[in-house]
Amino acid sequence: MLIRILSSILTVLLLTGGVQGAVQPHPKFNLSFSERFRFVSWDNAISLDDNARAARTFTRHRTSLAGHWLPKENLELTLKLTNEFRYHFLPEGTEFNLNEIFVNWLYVKWRNKSRTLPGTLTFGRQNILLGEGFMVLEGHPLDGSRAIYFNAVRYDWDIKPNHRLTAFYSYVPSVDDWLPIIHDQEQKLVEQDEEGLGLYYSGDCKKYNLQSYYLRKNVKKAGKFASVASSINTLGARLSLPLNERFTYTVEGAYQFGEYGTLDRSAVGGYMYFTYKTGFIRFKEYLPHKITFGGIYLSGDNPDDDSWGGWDPMFARWPKWSESYIYTQVKEDAVAYWTNMISLYGKLDFKFTDQVSFNFDFHHLMATEKPAAGLAFPGGDGKTRGNLVINKLTYQFDNNWSGHILWEIFTPGDYYFDGADGYSWLRTEFMLQL
Repeated sequence: MLIRILSSILTVLLLTGGVQGAVQPHPKFNLSFSERFRFVSWDNAISLDDNARAARTFTRHRTSLAGHWLPKENLELTLKLTNEFRYHFLPEGTEFNLNEIFVNWLYVKWRNKSRTLPGTLTFGRQNILLGEGFMVLEGHPLDGSRAIYFNAVRYDWDIKPNHRLTAFYSYVPSVDDWLPIIHDQEQKLVEQDEEGLGLYYSGDCKKYNLQSYYLRKNVKKAGKFASVASSINTLGARLSLPLNERFTYTVEGAYQFGEYGTLDRSAVGGYMYFTYKTGFIRFKEYLPHKITFGGIYLSGDNPDDDSWGGWDPMFARWPKWSESYIYTQVKEDAVAYWTNMISLYGKLDFKFTDQVSFNFDFHHLMATEKPAAGLAFPGGDGKTRGNLVINKLTYQFDNNWSGHILWEIFTPGDYYFDGADGYSWLRTEFMLQL
């Protein structure tokens, strides 16, 4: 109730500031606007079965309007409203729906400039991105990329220059029933209510950057996905180390412990990669300006053990390695549920002009554990998930207009059932930001 009262007061303040700002522009108030258009098409990314006729083709239209009010130098109030709707071409006959207009951001940010714990307190609905997003980025994966917010309290303590400790507490319900929604569709946000808290340190030490963290997620028993109550503790660290002017080595690893119903939890996950900057930046060179190669390891559960060994992606169920493969994960676990996976990958980054770039990724995907016997999906008897190719052309027209073309191709291996078919996945995007 207290949160709802504070949110209502903040909404009135923002709307009042917004009306005044629109009539009499003031440096303490500003508006921002974005419009994102996407065309998406794939054949059988979920089922890996051409006979299933599971092709999807649709457009996504996301509109956001935000107001930022600074009544004092160290105080900021922000409100952001968002709507995203889809128009489906396939499957035919899909009913059109304008979907919801919902509160994407609603927070108060206070900057403490005193010598005692100098930093920033952010209270309310906000985005939280820590590190590369390996553990914390997405608050509610079931609505895709229309929003990634957390209902949270966060404090960023600036210990000294380039050294920061972030503490947060968050709670995301399975359906948004905290703030008003226009044209409420009971949009599912996550399979069950999730509570999170964490401490995250980041600091630059001489030539390298070091990050370390402790995170906890509590999952309530609910429905098919969370058939048991679960608690996950994660201890991890990330290191980015320049080896010379061109080579950089990055590694992140974490250990998870806690409970999975009556079982003890013990899982590990992480990634590492080398990046080489070639110095070639023009199309005439026909060479990438950056080359990356590395690996990913996310443990899976061994049914013969008396503990739960499956990696939990915590608050990072988003397309961090592939926009298409998150759909293949739907029938195995849940959308963007990164677990039981090994990847050996390489990436080439080309910069044809200052406005046009191209990325090529190749992943050889494997599993740490074979699929459980008797399941129709994945249904295989091996540990080779398959090969994934990603092509992405990005263009920046000016400061306001940008876009990309993304094409992903997947060829399944023996981790999947006999005769599993590959898929192609295509997306184009135009983005306007004002």
